[in-house]
Amino acid sequence: MSMTSVTITVPSHFVPGGLPTPDCKQFGFNGFERSFIRSAKDNTVTFAFFAPTTNCNEEHFDEELEKYFWHFSKGTPFTMKKEFDDQPPEHHQCQYLNNKLIQESLF
Repeated sequence: MSMTSVTITVPSHFVPGGLPTPDCKQFGFNGFERSFIRSAKDNTVTFAFFAPTTNCNEEHFDEELEKYFWHFSKGTPFTMKKEFDDQPPEHHQCQYLNNKLIQESLF
C-alpha cells in the first residue's frame, strides 16, 4: 500500500504567522501546496502533499508530521485525508497533545 497524497486542514486561527514551509521531501513527497480558504463558517489552511517519492510510507510521514506540529499551538485540532493507490482514502480527526500525534479515524 503506497500513499499517493495527504491533505491536512487546520482552522486558520491556529496557524501562527511565519510558519515554515515543510520540506516535502522529508515527508516523502515531491510536491507541496499551502492554501487559505475563507468561508462564512470557518477560515482554514490546507496543506497538500502530492507526488510521492519512491520511499514514501505512512509511518515516516506521521513521524515527520509530529516534528512539524511543534510549530503549532499544542492541542491544535486538524483533519487529515490520506490517499493510497490500492484502497479507499482514510479520513482522520487529529490533535497534537502531550508530545504525541493522536489520530481518530472518521467514517
